[in-house]
Amino acid sequence: MTLTGHAPLFRSLYRQSLSGTRINEDGLGLLGPFAWIIDGATGLSTEQLTRGGSDAAWLAGTIGETLERLAGEESQGTEVLNRLEAEIEARFQSATAHLPGRHVHHAPSACLGLVQIREADGGTVKVEGFFLGDVVALVPTEQGIVRWTDERAKPFEGKTLAALGAGGHEPGVIPEAVRRQILDNRTRLNQPDGYWVVSPCQPWAGHELRFEAKVPAGEPIVLATDGFMRLVDVFSAYSDHALHAALAESRGDDLIEELRALERGDSLSGAFPRVKMHDDATVLVITAAGSSG
Repeated sequence: MTLTGHAPLFRSLYRQSLSGTRINEDGLGLLGPFAWIIDGATGLSTEQLTRGGSDAAWLAGTIGETLERLAGEESQGTEVLNRLEAEIEARFQSATAHLPGRHVHHAPSACLGLVQIREADGGTVKVEGFFLGDVVALVPTEQGIVRWTDERAKPFEGKTLAALGAGGHEPGVIPEAVRRQILDNRTRLNQPDGYWVVSPCQPWAGHELRFEAKVPAGEPIVLATDGFMRLVDVFSAYSDHALHAALAESRGDDLIEELRALERGDSLSGAFPRVKMHDDATVLVITAAGSSG
């Protein structure tokens, strides 16, 4: 497959997004040379700030809608993120204008992975990634399957898991110690000594981690949220390489079923500690193709 002479773009091979509970707070999409994955997180206020299914669902949906438009207007990932920051802030201010205060610690946030084809050269394409939070890309390179993600939140996630203690907990119940730890973690959101995510009321553009690789044309690239990546990171059922291979073999539906079965088999989250028995699980498999235009 040769892309020389054609503007490269992404094509979807497989996409799936399943909610862990009642409301799906993930998102995914692609348009032209851009593709993205979103994992929303609702603030811990008892008051919902927006009119979405949840605040995180509102934010994930707003990010997705905005990215779809910006992907058709911009040619650079950095400019897409700069404009996304400004537009998300403006839309959140409009959505919460009826409420007092800025809601910094109770506002929703979201992890975001944005990938862009930069150029094509014969049998390869140059792909660039922009990552905030623990969403993942599995990228085929000459060195094998490489994981792109942002691990700056790992120390805070470790504190949350430590607060869970041993023995698990009832499904759908967040223990009070865990709730307090999550609240404490979020005081470090978008701080120099903390972690960085998309926020509608705290600056973040320019703090994303960037990655770049040459990818063989036609090879699948996987984007996934941490809920789907539990197959690797929580249950150790797959390596990154094996998971990428399974998705390349069109086994996405089987993987989703296997994930949910593993979660149900540990319903108290005792053997495999996690805050939620089920999490939203989202995966997008894409490949580079030449434009027909």
